[in-house]
Amino acid sequence: MQFIVSINQTKALEWGLNAQQALLFAYLHQVPTWADSRQIDGVTWFNCGKGKVVEELPILTDKQDTVYRLMKQLRDAGLIDMTSTDNKTFIRLTAKGIEWNRAGSEKSPTPGKKSDQGRKNIRQGSEKSPTNQDTNINNPSLSGADDVSEPSQSIFERAKQFDDSGKPLTAGADQLPMSLDWVPDQQALAIECQRRGLPMDTQHTAAELADFTAHFADTGKRFGAHAWVARFARWIHENRRREAARNQNTASTTAKTGGNHANRQQRPRQYRTAQEARAAAQRESGQQPAGQTFDGDWSQGNG
Repeated sequence: MQFIVSINQTKALEWGLNAQQALLFAYLHQVPTWADSRQIDGVTWFNCGKGKVVEELPILTDKQDTVYRLMKQLRDAGLIDMTSTDNKTFIRLTAKGIEWNRAGSEKSPTPGKKSDQGRKNIRQGSEKSPTNQDTNINNPSLSGADDVSEPSQSIFERAKQFDDSGKPLTAGADQLPMSLDWVPDQQALAIECQRRGLPMDTQHTAAELADFTAHFADTGKRFGAHAWVARFARWIHENRRREAARNQNTASTTAKTGGNHANRQQRPRQYRTAQEARAAAQRESGQQPAGQTFDGDWSQGNG
């Protein structure tokens, strides 16, 4: 798509062209500068198909038939010649069409000519109902400030140099790398801590600040001043959360271990001493047989 098309309004009025015809001819006037050429009967012609025009001038029309009709109108106006060969459309500018962007007609107009009347009509119309009354015509700029771009740059190239608010985009102008001696703004840090659910009077430790600056100083990342503070608040919040999780896991493990130890102490013993076994046997038989011994006991008879 062709971004910029220059229309000579004076010539368009002089030749009686409407907006569509003037737009198309402004495009066709540049065709010899880029199109493929061919010698036909000793004359140089330039290939310019209807599909190419639709592709390059979507604001004009999306129908090839409309393009062909407009091209024939420009031919009938004596601005271009047309021919076709090998199913391709070729054009060339006429002597009249070449005058489209000639500066001589502007610098030294012949009094009383139709072009002069066209210019008068344009000036009179603009004086009666100016469209840009509040526009600073002496210093046009995309940002309202001094235009420091090169004159040869297009409006699209210049637009890339400004943000949505019209401020110039200077690479890294508001972004800074992290340094080891960085200290956060306390008021901004209190606000960011509050946004993350921390108390506004949250105090960071020297170790947290040292870890933060050392980590990001090595990454080479660049952020604005407040963005660095917001990242530090996030760093503090995550540290606090991890520390709370570790403390909770430790308390849970300790409680579980202590409970198991208490349970082990309350379990009944699964063995008896010799004295306990002997007393149990006596209770069952009423007396102790002579010479009978039990594990863990010693008698004279077994001497």
